[in-house]
Amino acid sequence: MPRRTPDPVAGALQGPVAQPTVIPMLKILAIMTGGGMGAACRYSLFMLVQRLLPVDFPAGTLAANLLGSFAIGFLWRGFEGSRITNEWRLFIFTGFLGGFTTFSTFAREATQLFKVGDWKTAFIYLAVSNILGVGLVVAGYLMARRLVFFPR
Repeated sequence: MPRRTPDPVAGALQGPVAQPTVIPMLKILAIMTGGGMGAACRYSLFMLVQRLLPVDFPAGTLAANLLGSFAIGFLWRGFEGSRITNEWRLFIFTGFLGGFTTFSTFAREATQLFKVGDWKTAFIYLAVSNILGVGLVVAGYLMARRLVFFPR
């Protein structure tokens, strides 16, 4: 039976892979450029949120992850059936939004909260991040479906 592989752009299983392919340099550059821009935007948002909400809670990372979750849902629906190139999809989804959101920082911050004994805050952070994150992907998807920004 042919092997099915996940497509990091579409998020779905694709058909069988006949042989390894060389990734064109344009795709790598799109991911690198988008990732750098996304990471810089995440850091800027993090600093702004932490300055506005000087609390002992990782609000900056939470804000970036929730905003990124909404954006990926919105753009996912918005680009369905569009003629946007694979390189632009890689730039936006894998690069920019991948660099903007951060699972590893979220995981480290949650672990740090557990480590210092702040169990209540850690569980709140885990619950809010995951439940609202998935909810905002759905909300973004549904909102884009209702808007006319993305003609078919």
